[in-house]
Amino acid sequence: MTHIASPSDLETATCPLCGPSAQAVTRYDFAPYQVVACSSCGLNYLSPRLTQEAILKLYKDEAYYNSNISGQGYDEYLELSDNWVKTFTLRLRQIAPYKSAGRALDIGCGPGYFLTAAQNMGFDVFGLDPSDYIVEMGQKTWGDRIQLGLIESANYESESFDLVVAFDTFEHIYDPKSFLKAIHRVLKPNGVLAITTPDPSSLLAKLSGKNWVSFKLPEHVFYWSPETIRRVLSDNFDVLEVNRAGQYATLGFLFRRLFRLKNDPGKFLSSIVDFLNRFSIYSDNGSLTVIARKKIC
Repeated sequence: MTHIASPSDLETATCPLCGPSAQAVTRYDFAPYQVVACSSCGLNYLSPRLTQEAILKLYKDEAYYNSNISGQGYDEYLELSDNWVKTFTLRLRQIAPYKSAGRALDIGCGPGYFLTAAQNMGFDVFGLDPSDYIVEMGQKTWGDRIQLGLIESANYESESFDLVVAFDTFEHIYDPKSFLKAIHRVLKPNGVLAITTPDPSSLLAKLSGKNWVSFKLPEHVFYWSPETIRRVLSDNFDVLEVNRAGQYATLGFLFRRLFRLKNDPGKFLSSIVDFLNRFSIYSDNGSLTVIARKKIC
């Protein structure tokens, strides 16, 4: 089931790499949304999609984090804090050869699980998120270290961060070039950016087809392969490495996502999920992690 959109909230998108003249072909139909591929560069993206104004409304309140629409929002995110801290700790270890200390900013920080992992490893941590609900929750722990807003309009000083991360965020960004330019502004010389995002060229995506777990609609508006993410980064960053990525998750979480179960799937299935939630594993979810260094332009 996908989010029910008003026609007035929909817009046609174009490839940000090749421009509006580039043709696109439909890969998958999730009416009223479609996942299309640019005929020139191969970038996968959502068109039609919700307008940015409409999607920001969706993100703002508690319902997004407690969605009963299968595959939408982050229905179990708040229940899986330990696994997310483990996941982010692993990603920080991957970043460590390039940046292991300093001021770190998490864009799309949610309640602050990355901040916990990064602070444990010695970083001075800050977060940014567009959701009023989740920022209010995060500020109970982190105070004004977590701010409400978007990086394009945030009031951070230029060259004020050593590390910026956008984990499971870049696929939500409507104007990726403006987003990256804004990150470039706040990074110090030699600063590092790390992004984890779903990869449509991954083995899991190819095997899953239309049922790929990362087809989360309408939130995910771009699907970046290693080739296309290198290209979009090239104006402002030098790519250091691109690797497969995943996350620590309970078996119950994976079971729910595999079968696209709702929050309340019934007594029998709920008992299975509760049992499986006792066990956690590291799962390759068909994502990639790219680590890049700020270019001095």
